[in-house]
Amino acid sequence: MVSCYGGDGDSDAGDNWRLEIEGSGKTWKQDQRIRLLHVDTGGYLHSHDKKYTRIAGGQQEVCGVGEKRADNVWLAVEGVYLPVDDSK
Repeated sequence: MVSCYGGDGDSDAGDNWRLEIEGSGKTWKQDQRIRLLHVDTGGYLHSHDKKYTRIAGGQQEVCGVGEKRADNVWLAVEGVYLPVDDSK
């Protein structure tokens, strides 16, 4: 079960996700595609093209699927990006 329960210091195992970087490297960089694997269930965070129209207009539903698929790859398009020192 994915619980998204609690806050800082008040959580459970249902909050644990593993970041899998597509391609090479150990540092997630801007414009690099990733997958999010839910540790307890083994499901990849997944979405689709269908959007809500009434209850949460414009929002998409997400779920977990057990296999790697083209529609469970994610890309951050907005955010604060920190410089990376590749020499380490």
